[in-house]
Amino acid sequence: MCSLVSAAALPGELLGSIDDYLGRWGVILLLVCLLLALLGNLLLKRRMQHDRALLQANKEMLATILDSVDAFIYIKSPTLEYQYVNRRISDLFGLSADKIIGKCDEAFFDAGSAAEIKRVDRNVLASGNKVTVEESNVLQGESRVRTFLSIKMPLAMSPGAPPSLCGISTELTDYLEMQSRTHYLAFYDSLTGLPNRRLLIDSLTAAIEHDEWAESYSAVLVIDLDNFRLVNDIQGHDSGDQLLISVAEQLRQRLDSEVTLARFSSDEFVVLINNLGEQQTSAAHRAERVGRQLLEIIAQVRNSSTLPISASIGISLFTGGGEHSMDSVLQQADMALQQAKSAGGNTLRFFNSAMQTSVLERASLEADLHQALKRNELALHYQVQVDQQGVTTGVEALLRWYHPLRGWVPPATFIPLAEENRLIVPIGHWVLQSACEQLAKWSRQPAYAPLSISVNVSSVQFQQPEFVRDVEALLAETQAPPSRLVLEVTESLLMHEPVRVRSTMLKLRAKGIRFALDDFGTGYSSLSYLKRLPLDELKIDQSFIHELLTDKTDAAIVDTTILLAVSLGLTVVAEGVEKKEQLDWLRGHGCYRYQGYLFGRPTPIEYLFEGY
Repeated sequence: MCSLVSAAALPGELLGSIDDYLGRWGVILLLVCLLLALLGNLLLKRRMQHDRALLQANKEMLATILDSVDAFIYIKSPTLEYQYVNRRISDLFGLSADKIIGKCDEAFFDAGSAAEIKRVDRNVLASGNKVTVEESNVLQGESRVRTFLSIKMPLAMSPGAPPSLCGISTELTDYLEMQSRTHYLAFYDSLTGLPNRRLLIDSLTAAIEHDEWAESYSAVLVIDLDNFRLVNDIQGHDSGDQLLISVAEQLRQRLDSEVTLARFSSDEFVVLINNLGEQQTSAAHRAERVGRQLLEIIAQVRNSSTLPISASIGISLFTGGGEHSMDSVLQQADMALQQAKSAGGNTLRFFNSAMQTSVLERASLEADLHQALKRNELALHYQVQVDQQGVTTGVEALLRWYHPLRGWVPPATFIPLAEENRLIVPIGHWVLQSACEQLAKWSRQPAYAPLSISVNVSSVQFQQPEFVRDVEALLAETQAPPSRLVLEVTESLLMHEPVRVRSTMLKLRAKGIRFALDDFGTGYSSLSYLKRLPLDELKIDQSFIHELLTDKTDAAIVDTTILLAVSLGLTVVAEGVEKKEQLDWLRGHGCYRYQGYLFGRPTPIEYLFEGY
């Protein structure tokens, strides 16, 4: 019985034990699950913190990048309030980002700019397309127009929501102003504000190549102010600049808007008139009327010291269609200008074919003159000077040029040309060297040792900084006696920079060199410089001697000149004496030195004296 009871009771105990066992493991399992949940939650929190930190870091990095970009970056809401702005926007408006967010463009731009910005933004949002647009806006409180190149596009912030607007703008204001300034400097004169040479040439080229103007005449008028250099020399360059500004302004106001007016060089202006008609005569008359008006306008201009001014104008007519070149048109107008200058200024001249032929001949002669010295084509001829007894006291060295094809070229033709292109400097040096070598030879021959040689010195050569040094070197090299060398200078040289000229003359005078004033009476004739300068001789120009016996005025001038020279202690030399009657008159009025055909023509040195 007991065994049965024990056996029956066993399952119950076992079940209890099992329940206890299972209960303990259930609690353990529950604890494990709870621990795992806590651990998972901790890991999830750490992951979320890491992701949040990474997101913040990325956000800060993006903000740094956007703030570092040299562009204005912004996001606007669908109703066009600012939602995001980078630092460049804050700098532009002068406000922090929190004071910009939530506001529209009306708060930052003037009414016109804000309205135009809103119009563009609405079109972008309505079309859904990206656009690139150049915007010119004015900020509130400013008057300066700022130019921006903007890229604007729709931006979906969340699914199903209306798009916002993202914009990226780059300011072009400084670049465009610099570009405009560069263009201005390239094509406009900085002093007068007129188109410059480059822009004029472009306009002239366009007129020449314009096919529609092939039958219509145009005109180029080259205007040069007469004696403008005197304004700079007497009143200073500031006064000269002011005069140029005044002339430019007056011409600009009086000329029609379709006429091109340009400053071509220092005191030279150019006017281009197109479409003057198909008849040359009518076109010339119209161009002449404009030219006369310009002369009147310039004559009325006064600078600060009311110095009167005039101008010379050269005019060239041409047709379009490419029949003429730009260079030829300007060359023709310049040749006409030189004709106006030669006529005394304050006038105008038209170009003609005869002028063209003359200029081409002059250019050819100049090219040959460049080679003349090298080819030994230049020579010195000598003309004797005698005293009242007929005794030769010296000679004048006269430059001659024998061209192999042209023959003898007149000095009046090639010497001015040599002075203009400065060839007179090496040519003049050769003349002085030849004269010094001849004096050195004569110094060793008693019969000719007392003779002097007079040499004409160009003002261009005389004003060279090294002129004194070169003359001294020639004297030392040739061993020529300085006292037998006479340098002939002109009145125009003496009047230009008189202080410097006097200094140069005194340095050479200290070496024993003598000076003669050539062609007296044809220049500026002033007693003051005759008294101050170290002159030895005064030469009366042959133009007065020619009519001495028939023209009372010339006779009076010569007589007065002789008295003046004697009173100043100067030797008087009469040039161009061709008749014995002239010689007798001069001798009777106190002139005792002569030069001219009556005593001998200029001749090569080997034929100057018999037996030499």
